[in-house]
Amino acid sequence: MNDDQLINKKFHALQRDKIIRDPEKFIYNEIGNRIIGSLEDIKLSIENCLEIGPSSNKIYNKILSKFNQIDYYNIDISKTILAKNLINRRSILLDHDKWELNNKKFDLIISNFYLHLTNNFDYLLKNINQTLNNNGFFIATIPGINCFHELKNSMMLADIEIYGGAYRRFLESFSVDTVSSLLKKNNYKIPVIEVDTLELRYKEFSSLLRDVRYLGNSNIYEDRKKLFERKTYFKKVEEIYLKNYSNNDQFILQLEILYITAWKEN
Repeated sequence: MNDDQLINKKFHALQRDKIIRDPEKFIYNEIGNRIIGSLEDIKLSIENCLEIGPSSNKIYNKILSKFNQIDYYNIDISKTILAKNLINRRSILLDHDKWELNNKKFDLIISNFYLHLTNNFDYLLKNINQTLNNNGFFIATIPGINCFHELKNSMMLADIEIYGGAYRRFLESFSVDTVSSLLKKNNYKIPVIEVDTLELRYKEFSSLLRDVRYLGNSNIYEDRKKLFERKTYFKKVEEIYLKNYSNNDQFILQLEILYITAWKEN
């Protein structure tokens, strides 16, 4: 990856801060429900847990109810996010691409819609594996390659019409085959990847855009388009979206999510 295609970490932290503006965190909680379901099936004693990129309290509350003596850690690149998640947790301000945890080990490592925000997914999975205790459990969610397809395509068509070419508006996503290959390469045991699609419907296009922004999944690479778009641009995107991806005057947004679970080898 070229230097101008790397993630701008300061901008990444600013994008993460947007999560605080979302009081309901509806999408994060909907995606996290599968993580909660998987936790119900865990049949081992867990003394400590690491959450990478905390977004809401739903997963934390579930883990605390199941393992009430657990030692719970958060790591995030955003000071604002960590400041909102201090109760009964240990928070570490950390760029997960650097991974400086002073040799801490965990029985459970979880992450909800965050691990794709990295310059090196392969290296990140390696570090996570090395940070798990033997027989430790790893569970995470990330967007699939078809996530936000409707919005991506509508913005691409608007770019072509207005600018004569398309800007990269979103981060790259990973295919099932790529994730599976990297899990095996980094010595995860019994890796499982499930694909699910959440279909959301909006009466107002502005609400759809707001929820996507709350997820912090816009382009945070160095080579992103730096200037903010005018209202006329988003009006054109809305027109294209309404024409191609609506039903009964509702805007349809489909989120393809990869649910990843795996164990640490003994």
